[in-house]
Amino acid sequence: MASSVHRPVWVVTGASSGIGQAIALEAARFATVVAVGRSAARLQPVVRAGCRALELDVTASSEQLAQAVAGIAEREGTIDVLVNAAGYLLEGAAEETSDHELQQLFDTIALGPLRLARSVLPLMRRARAGVIANVAGIGALRGSPNAGPYCAAKAALSTLTEAMHDELAPLGVRVCLVQLGHFRTNFLQPGHRRKVQAHISDYDAVLDPIRAAFDGLNGAQQGDPLKGAQAIVKVLAGPEVPPLLAVGPDVPAAELRAHDQRRAQILAWQHIGGGTDLQG
Repeated sequence: MASSVHRPVWVVTGASSGIGQAIALEAARFATVVAVGRSAARLQPVVRAGCRALELDVTASSEQLAQAVAGIAEREGTIDVLVNAAGYLLEGAAEETSDHELQQLFDTIALGPLRLARSVLPLMRRARAGVIANVAGIGALRGSPNAGPYCAAKAALSTLTEAMHDELAPLGVRVCLVQLGHFRTNFLQPGHRRKVQAHISDYDAVLDPIRAAFDGLNGAQQGDPLKGAQAIVKVLAGPEVPPLLAVGPDVPAAELRAHDQRRAQILAWQHIGGGTDLQG
């Protein structure tokens, strides 16, 4: 009698390009991958590799996302792994950023992943198994001029992921924050690197050098997205999934820089801010 081997079911957002696409392609080697993107046409490269395309905007309502997840579970029988990799860079000063631009950014990077997780978690909790991975990046470590709202959205995703890890570990669901370094994807190219509509010239002296640095970094990143995806998929498919996975040799240095800067600021003003306990 022929034995059937269960192929785990992965759902990967942001699968039409960048690290999300690379993760979908790598996971498709052994898993059933539902590749999620806003455009079915742009998902064709992963479809040709065996993935199943789902045209879905992660900024959709909770009800729409829940309906999409229910459809996947009905077709595939389960969902074993959810990888939230959708995102884009919004450039501009915080003051220049409109409410609409801010809402769209947070819906894509932080709230969309949370809504999707809420939709898959009833399945995973019942099974006492499953993996949720949220892809953040160096931008989550410290706010950067010209990318403050983007960094804030990634920081929100990071802290949400940390809390979810501790909440879900006793239930058998593993949650991982993937801290991504600089990889040579199309992240800094038009379509992923968006500029705010408003312009305040007072900020040009501060922001212009950073914009130029982004231009210089585009296409010059040292990270290989294929190797990065291989590392991510290997860990998420393995027996031990850590709460934090740093991907890229530049991540530890960035972590230490952010830590040292914050520590120096705390110590410099501790003589004022530290003496605030009740006396008794």
